[in-house]
Amino acid sequence: MDPFVIAAVAVTFFCGGLVKGVVGLGLPLTSIALMTTVVDLRLAVPLLVVPVLATNVLQAFRGGRFQALLRHYWPMLATAAVGVWGGTAALYRMELSYLLMTLGAVVAVYAVINLSALRLSVPQNAAPVLSPVVGLLSGVLAGTTGSIGVPVVIYYQALGMAKDVFVQALGVQFLITGSILALFLVHEGGLNAATLPVSALAIVPAFLGMAAGQRIRDRVPEERFRTWLWVFMVVVGLNLIRKGLF
Repeated sequence: MDPFVIAAVAVTFFCGGLVKGVVGLGLPLTSIALMTTVVDLRLAVPLLVVPVLATNVLQAFRGGRFQALLRHYWPMLATAAVGVWGGTAALYRMELSYLLMTLGAVVAVYAVINLSALRLSVPQNAAPVLSPVVGLLSGVLAGTTGSIGVPVVIYYQALGMAKDVFVQALGVQFLITGSILALFLVHEGGLNAATLPVSALAIVPAFLGMAAGQRIRDRVPEERFRTWLWVFMVVVGLNLIRKGLF
């Protein structure tokens, strides 16, 4: 693989890990958004898989609620699997410009939601209906754009989860969805002997970024970091839309 591509991948995963280290989430979205400014989306999505799995294993099992979360949210995880299947198939069959515009829109909209501090609210009695829909949408976006979990993050925030439950629930979602995505990428030929080693090596900058992010969190006000992060991500999202259009 081209040394420039490998260097770009390392930088983007370091940045993704940095964001995760400071705010506790955001590695997949940050990494994929930055990577697709320099490499093809069909290359970027497979490279995302191993770092996502590696950085969410501990998060998924830490807290003692793994089995309870699986039992409670299995409908969402099941529909996410269906969505990943369809989304991954679309990734290798749809026009790339449409996928880039979709990714750009997801990044920009999510960044604007965070900048505006908009907080949706979902009553618990609506969860049985909404969970499968959110899972399906999340799976489709994961398969087509690599943006694992954006609808789920918004949905869990809207449910008003306690912080420790929220963090572990996201870890479970990312771990399960990422594992399913890996299987379908292998089936489609995207995760192969060329991309798997690079994806595995990307764990190193991702963890270095997380370590740096945890240090930054102790020195820089988190709210200020979040503000500049989401402003930057709006710009990145709009640039991806521009690439898709032109």
